[in-house]
Amino acid sequence: MLSKSIKALLKRLAVGSVALLLTVSTVSGAVVSADYIDTNRDTRPDPEKAEYITADLNGFEFLYETDSAGFFFKEKRDIIAIVDKRSGYTWKTGIDVPFSKELSKNISAAKTEEEIIAASEPKEKSLNTTYIGIANSLLTVEYSELEATKFISSASESGATSVISKVESDGSKWRLDAEFSSIDLKVAVYITFKDDTINYDIPFSEISGEGKKKLTALILTPFLGAGGGEAQFYDPETGEYGDTQSKYRVPGYVLVPDGSGALIRFSDNNVAFNQYIGDVYGSDPSTETYYYSEATASVPIKDPVMPVFGIAHGQGQTAFVAWANSGAEHMDIIVNPDETKKVKYTWAYPRFEYNMTYYQVYNSAGSGYFSLMDEPHEFDVSMTYRFLAGDGSTGYRADYVGMALAYREHLIADGTLKPMEASDGEIPIRIDFLMSDVKKSLIGTNQVVMTTVDDVKEILDELLGLGITNINSGLIGWQKKSETLAKPGSFSFTGKIGSKRDFKELIDDYAEKNIDISFSRDFVTINKKMVNYAINSAKHVNTWHLVFDVSTLYPENAPVTELGYALPTKTAEWIEKLSDKAEDMSGSLTITGAGNTLVSTYDRNGVVTSLTRSVEIMREAFEKASENMKLNVENPNMYVWEYTDRFLNAPVGTSQYVYETDSVPFLELVLHGTMEIYGPYSNFSFYTQNDILRMIDYNISPSFIFTMQPSYLLSDTASSDMYSTEYEQYKELAANVYGQVNRVLSEVSGWNWIGREVLESGVIANTYALNGETKTVIINYTDSEVKYFDFIVPAESAAVR
Repeated sequence: MLSKSIKALLKRLAVGSVALLLTVSTVSGAVVSADYIDTNRDTRPDPEKAEYITADLNGFEFLYETDSAGFFFKEKRDIIAIVDKRSGYTWKTGIDVPFSKELSKNISAAKTEEEIIAASEPKEKSLNTTYIGIANSLLTVEYSELEATKFISSASESGATSVISKVESDGSKWRLDAEFSSIDLKVAVYITFKDDTINYDIPFSEISGEGKKKLTALILTPFLGAGGGEAQFYDPETGEYGDTQSKYRVPGYVLVPDGSGALIRFSDNNVAFNQYIGDVYGSDPSTETYYYSEATASVPIKDPVMPVFGIAHGQGQTAFVAWANSGAEHMDIIVNPDETKKVKYTWAYPRFEYNMTYYQVYNSAGSGYFSLMDEPHEFDVSMTYRFLAGDGSTGYRADYVGMALAYREHLIADGTLKPMEASDGEIPIRIDFLMSDVKKSLIGTNQVVMTTVDDVKEILDELLGLGITNINSGLIGWQKKSETLAKPGSFSFTGKIGSKRDFKELIDDYAEKNIDISFSRDFVTINKKMVNYAINSAKHVNTWHLVFDVSTLYPENAPVTELGYALPTKTAEWIEKLSDKAEDMSGSLTITGAGNTLVSTYDRNGVVTSLTRSVEIMREAFEKASENMKLNVENPNMYVWEYTDRFLNAPVGTSQYVYETDSVPFLELVLHGTMEIYGPYSNFSFYTQNDILRMIDYNISPSFIFTMQPSYLLSDTASSDMYSTEYEQYKELAANVYGQVNRVLSEVSGWNWIGREVLESGVIANTYALNGETKTVIINYTDSEVKYFDFIVPAESAAVR
């Protein structure tokens, strides 16, 4: 039964189009010189108002209704329609268009001119039969056949059928049984409706048939929220489709978790782009095509650290945010910008990988052949789509800020994030110390000492004297043989840097001054001079030990030029060993590598430790280490956020793909108030006035890495890229950067970040709230003063109102 509200809404939709009004704060602004020129490093002004074109619900059957939405299904094309009662907007999981044969059949069956006109629906110009199936269907299968990648969808023209059936009597849960007869594959998708969400679950146990051996990936609702398209119209006089018109291109964007967050706005492109492929948690080196990989001098891409994306239509009008509850370690977030593959749509979706092609080496000369894995990855898929509506007055705003806050709410509810106790006062600063590294000598290696225990004391005392008091530090290369050659679980010291007693006194003395000092260690990257590969190194699916060639990055005479990856079980063992030894001396541990590198491992019998099991192993290791210590983790993936106290080296910006139009602080909005967040080292080209403003805008704390000795002494070590670390050169910079960031952010320390708005190009307003009061931080990136809310903000500065 349809409720009165749904009936009334459908009646209203049938009458004509509904315009959704974009609510924007009314402010008066004044710019006194040249306009600021946006780049994709900025957040641009809001998209234009979206106009809602009436949704056609012909052929849809009612499934379920909540206070916020009505849900309908078109069995012919496997499309779910979501009628949002809050905004009047209708989302469809597919674009709902016919195949060419269907159009021809309908026109041929028509007798009169009126019937011909009624039967001649517009025809998609840029989509062939395969892509129309993908564009309509709820589920698409990617499979491998004769070394070619192919696709078949649950509503393909041929080779597949699907049936939907009710699971719960009230209609809140359904099951879609998709049978892909052409490849002998069956997949069950469970669909659950809640107030403003849809959940899709695909149990691995309900994927069956011989086609399972060909299956490479499953794709869910790829054209939900897609923007663009071109239609051809039928000419009764010629009996042909000819006239082409662009479809209404809704103003809006795709949000992807690239770095801090990126927007890909809907646009009419005239050149083709490559796909955006966000490999959630980064690629698994054990299942890459080759066991051997090489580092390049190019800037590395920023892999997503969380399994989430979203789409907004308009700004503050309507949007959805989607996240993985299960299967994230095998998830790619895919965006096809307009013109990609000659398709005139921008479309985004989650892809879950079950198998891949790899190169099987069978001799020492490197000869081999390409093959699929014998068995697919075993994991369950679970995706949640939450629909947002409006300007935030009755819920989360329908934009990337609302997406972040909705996702944050979910992560707090499931225990992944835990709100910190609110505290006001000075913001923290991260000061790391590179104490040593090793270089080759005539016989063996020499340890190059850059910072001793006494040097650390001297530097910290000077910083305290400058009024910087809220400090925490990590010690890198503190051990005998340094980070490069010391075993990851070892806890040995050298008198050149300081004895164990010296370190204990250092940590204890500064703990009394509220400065937390921790030992830092990479627990994943290994080399053959450090450990025995036979019992410590992860293996590729082809059973060869993984090799990462860094010779292009390291100096020619570096002690090592090839690296490997530790077994997940060894990484966990080493974390436990070091945390057990260090907890008697320090209140925290700094972890690099293990928080953001996932590795599986194989032998001749197949998988030894799967990627899913690796996630569990890392969580167990972090949980145990966090029982008695704070954990400082470098750029951690979401699965260890529950145990992370300080997020180090947080990305500020994106990978800078040309089709990414905006950079936004999505990650920082999600994490705000749950852990301390630190930016990249400011003494490595992150210290311009624009960078300082970015720290304020993104609400992150500064960080530096220092040595007492000049950086050129590291030129023959694996730390040769640490080219600007000498404290004497950067102490004034540290005081300046910290002073500017702290002056503003200390005013909102402990407050909730609830909004972000672009007042004009180059001018941002961040809104914070606490106990019914609000504060606005205005960041002026432009070279002219601006005035908002009767409040003047000087050029290239930030202020709190």
